[in-house]
Amino acid sequence: MVKKIIIIAFILIFLLTGGCSSEQIVKQYFIKDSEIKDVPNILIEERKIADIEKIEEEIGGTYEIETGKLEEQNINDPFKPYYLVEIEEAENVIRLDAIYSEEGIEYAEIKFNEYVYKLKEEDIFAENYQVKAINENSVVLLKGDEIITLFLNQIYYD
Repeated sequence: MVKKIIIIAFILIFLLTGGCSSEQIVKQYFIKDSEIKDVPNILIEERKIADIEKIEEEIGGTYEIETGKLEEQNINDPFKPYYLVEIEEAENVIRLDAIYSEEGIEYAEIKFNEYVYKLKEEDIFAENYQVKAINENSVVLLKGDEIITLFLNQIYYD
């Protein structure tokens, strides 16, 4: 008895929400051996389609597919071989352009988005980043609790 009430409630919910027709539900539940060959008629409002297109335009972005050497452990994973890399869509693009010394003080030239900063150790730039160490071919930055190591001419997306 309880099972029949649950089935009837389930059918009513589907009918009220427009999920399926009652004929399809009855066929699917009571006629287990046969398949339903009728494709349900699904109506999509034009307004929803337009909203989806707007979202896709806002996301935009260009993507490049990178193929790399497959590691032996990832060969069986069908989702590992290809990676999507977002190109120049990152909010912050950081690049270490040069490391040099003037009057005994080491400086690092860091390009942050469109601005170039000439920095020495302990300098703060872009309000969030602090130069902690300047090495021969790299610079160590601190952003909050995160440590970022930049190498010469390597782009870092943050």
